[in-house]
Amino acid sequence: MKIQSSPRARMVPIPPAPLLAAALGMLGSCATQAPLSREAKSSRPIGATLEPSGFATILRAPPSSVPRARPPRSESEPERIARERGIPVAEAERLMNPDEAVREAAMALDRRLKAQAADDYVGVRIVRDPEPRFAFQFRRDAAATLARFTSDARFVAREGGRPREALQPVFDTWWKRFAPHRILGGGSVMAFEGNVQFDMSVDEATYRAIAEREGWELPPELQLHFPPPQNPRSVDPALAPLVRIFAREDRSPGVVLTAALGGRLVLRDGCFRMQAQGDGEPLVLFGRDVELRLDDAGYMAVFDPQGSDAFGGRVARVGERVVWSGPRGADEADAGVRALRAACGSGPIVAIGEPEGAQRFEGRRPRTR
Repeated sequence: MKIQSSPRARMVPIPPAPLLAAALGMLGSCATQAPLSREAKSSRPIGATLEPSGFATILRAPPSSVPRARPPRSESEPERIARERGIPVAEAERLMNPDEAVREAAMALDRRLKAQAADDYVGVRIVRDPEPRFAFQFRRDAAATLARFTSDARFVAREGGRPREALQPVFDTWWKRFAPHRILGGGSVMAFEGNVQFDMSVDEATYRAIAEREGWELPPELQLHFPPPQNPRSVDPALAPLVRIFAREDRSPGVVLTAALGGRLVLRDGCFRMQAQGDGEPLVLFGRDVELRLDDAGYMAVFDPQGSDAFGGRVARVGERVVWSGPRGADEADAGVRALRAACGSGPIVAIGEPEGAQRFEGRRPRTR
């Protein structure tokens, strides 16, 4: 079983959780920044009007600027092979995998090994060393075991790993333990590596606080990947008096669907809302790490700190049409959702993660060949 995870995660092997300070005992934190005192000095964004409440409304803004240069397009593996060998990409794609006759022979051998060497057999995969071949992996004595079944030079032996059937119970047990705490982004049974890996939706410190409270001690074959700590920057203090809440998710996303959704991001009496065809104006929940500040032209904008503003980073002005990847749900247990409810009331919520101005999005996308 494999579930897509977030690419920002890093792998950290976890020993038994040490005793933590009581201050870490709280699960996560409210991923928002409360408005400052009403006497605090504000910086009025272009296009903002003040309501009788003292909070701002912004309904329209011109499109945010398109990056000055397109980000470099990453080279695919077939393109790299084609460049290095001086051949067409289509030919490189064909060369990346063994031909059909070899594949059929490998699948037949795979069935024999599952039936006759199940205790040691881990599985089969394609390797390139540098030509593509099928590698049959065993827990021990790989070369000798494979030699008992075939002398085909197109097949190679690899040693290590554990059968999926031996690792699946570890996956199932810890998935059930982690899921109620909303700390899982995704996970995989990694038979060839001989372990189970989970992508967590909280940083390491938050996890350790929960693990200490629950008395968890991880088995050695379980590895966890953590996102970095949440971006501490949220709302520019000069803008805080104008908004009731800048609600951010309290978790890093695991699975992110990639449909391009759109609407107009507005601020109405201090609450961020989304104007979309047929959807009314649901409240908006932003991603865990975005920031609210003025852009260079003086418009209120949402910035994703993961990318350069001038070179392809996600930027969305409040009042312009925006694009985001989704759909992604808004969990009522999320601290950001609870804060949003308290500040802006009931009604639908749309989670938009890291929005980007629609015109900027189109200008940033690399042209396809």
